[in-house]
Amino acid sequence: METTRPTHVQVSNHFYNDAIDLYDRYTVCENSQFPEFYSLKSRRMKCFIDLRMAMESALKAVVAYYCHANLCGEKLVKKVENYRHHIEKLIVKAHEHIPENLRQETCELCKELSQLPVGLRYRLDVMDFKRNNEDLYYRTVGSDIWMTDTSKTIKSIADHIGKELSKESKVLSGAELLSEFREPKYDKYAK
Repeated sequence: METTRPTHVQVSNHFYNDAIDLYDRYTVCENSQFPEFYSLKSRRMKCFIDLRMAMESALKAVVAYYCHANLCGEKLVKKVENYRHHIEKLIVKAHEHIPENLRQETCELCKELSQLPVGLRYRLDVMDFKRNNEDLYYRTVGSDIWMTDTSKTIKSIADHIGKELSKESKVLSGAELLSEFREPKYDKYAK
């Protein structure tokens, strides 16, 4: 049986919420009263990973909403998941759906992010990466300005897709809820 849920709006909303959660966690760590957390390189990278994953989630929200509205259920979920952590593929799909005033900086940021692997969440990887890519590290993750600018760009994209998703919000009648509940839903963890 072909699944019809989740819809592109639902998938987009899930990724939007992930983007906001990750952005908020970064903000809490960055604004912590304990600066030693943020200043240690391995911990700083963990803050960066939250930002990188927030950008990935925001772009997946944009792509699910605008580019795959014709898909639903299992086909949609698998399509969006197939982007994996490939930020460079996501930005190509999302580019025209990002507000014009954010396009250039978002594209440039995504180029930089694609050079910074998502695997940099482990201390061993961080130390090896930094030793072999010192210039890149200090131009990006090692720069307070870069981290701040990155977080602002991500927040702007998340705010944009959040505003679009809010237009989809509506109160459903009991009959509409029941009808939606009866539609076949894809659940990848169901046995």
